[in-house]
Amino acid sequence: KFINNPLIVFEMANNHMGDISHGIKIIKQYSKFIKRYKLNFAIKLQYRDLNSFIHKDFKKRKDIHYIKRFLDTKLSLNQFDKLIKTIKKYKFKTISTPFDENSVKLIKKQNLDYVKVASCSFGDWPLLEEIVKLKKPIILSTAGASLDSLDSVVSFLINRNKKFGLMHCVAEYPTENKKLNLNQIDFLKQRYQGIPIGYSSHEHPDNYDNIKIAISKGAQIFEKHVGLE
Repeated sequence: KFINNPLIVFEMANNHMGDISHGIKIIKQYSKFIKRYKLNFAIKLQYRDLNSFIHKDFKKRKDIHYIKRFLDTKLSLNQFDKLIKTIKKYKFKTISTPFDENSVKLIKKQNLDYVKVASCSFGDWPLLEEIVKLKKPIILSTAGASLDSLDSVVSFLINRNKKFGLMHCVAEYPTENKKLNLNQIDFLKQRYQGIPIGYSSHEHPDNYDNIKIAISKGAQIFEKHVGLE
């Protein structure tokens, strides 16, 4: 186990809007929680090597939302370094989601505290092979993963003596209350005993009850998308 105190992950994703000053403003704003609560807090970024991540034939497509979003919010390596430096300055733990093998190399270079595996990458074996080479705890979101895939990835990580945790997650933004399926936390805890289980939430912003329920079920890691106007 690598969790001895609840870990709260603030997911910045692309909410820096491609503006380094706005990203720093988010970090400063959320640092007030570190002073108020004796918990472990982290700010998470997302890394994509956009030169290779987006196929050359698609880079000019404006009709595909995510391609436009990624390109419009692109940051340079120096800007990511500056964000990480600011995150550490305000006493947050550092964590990033790599979506390709080149981004794993950046995590190693920056010496981040944790590596996050997105639910869409849960069965991405070439990516996982690179991630396990890092001597970092791994947190994996499980949305959409089949039971066979869950068992295979857990076995893969155990056999490599990795410290890791699993996050219940619903890949719907926002997630309607009737689809939160919080009993999945019970299922993961029972099937993978001894492995920290968490909850990555995509619920409506005014819903606080699901976090209370997740805590009562024994979740130890929490992830929430954050941003500012």
